[in-house]
Amino acid sequence: MLRFDGKVALVTGGGRGLGRSHALLLAARGASVLVNDLGGDPTGSGASPSPADEVVAEIKAAGGTAAANHDDVAANAASVVQAAIDAFGKLDIVVNNAGINVPAPIGSPGAVDQIRRQMEVNFFGTAAIAAAAWPHLAASGSGRIVNTSSPTIVGWEGQTPYVTSKAAVFGFTRCLALEGKAAGIRVNAIAPTAYTRLAEEADIPDSLKETLKEKMTPSMASQLVAYFAHEDCAVTGETFLTQGGHMQRIALTMNEGYANPDTTPEDIAEHLAEIVDDATSKPLGIVGSEGEVSLLDIV
Repeated sequence: MLRFDGKVALVTGGGRGLGRSHALLLAARGASVLVNDLGGDPTGSGASPSPADEVVAEIKAAGGTAAANHDDVAANAASVVQAAIDAFGKLDIVVNNAGINVPAPIGSPGAVDQIRRQMEVNFFGTAAIAAAAWPHLAASGSGRIVNTSSPTIVGWEGQTPYVTSKAAVFGFTRCLALEGKAAGIRVNAIAPTAYTRLAEEADIPDSLKETLKEKMTPSMASQLVAYFAHEDCAVTGETFLTQGGHMQRIALTMNEGYANPDTTPEDIAEHLAEIVDDATSKPLGIVGSEGEVSLLDIV
């Protein structure tokens, strides 16, 4: 059984949905957990200490160890990390889960402002927490970061702000994994589909919401978080999709394509089928890494 006795974990956005589930599972397996949650709505508005406090009370009632933090990850990342140190004396695991989502088609009023806002929370909040936690994770000797990307990074109409921020997390995870090699820090990301507040309020068919509610629970996604967070985790730089117990690797690929130093627009049009042919596609390694994207050969 993969346990976390003696480990300290920080879960951002841990007061509801996926974050709550992650915090409960890590605590049930022995970790001391700092539950961070601003307590806002899915758009990032408002604040309340109740969500984080209630999860902490739930963990303690079950015999676990936890403390609450109510800071905004985008504005006060250093305070969030320091709260974990103050409460438990160290930090071994960071689960970057906090995020918001406001659909905004690119031509709509305020669309660019929404891109900035969601990048600020979903991406820069993730980056700031990782940066603040980095020295503590290095000191741990088996530091782990689990970021939250999204299956929507393949593209989703009307969701440009959210998808853009989550695609940034995907790239950030790959780069951070390389930086973590020397320090023994492994960095991975989940791309979850689960029934949460975001799903409940999303503009999707009711039938899909029912499917999510019945077959894709937050606790299913939390199992992958626990694996990525454990010191026995065998991969770094990866993003795995997880939905309803089904896990798949998300990877960039590149095919053999078509080469002609004297190419012209007409030449490209003539050889388009070769340029887009996926039959020769292979996973694209991280620049500077040895071997394939998973880095299995060097961890």
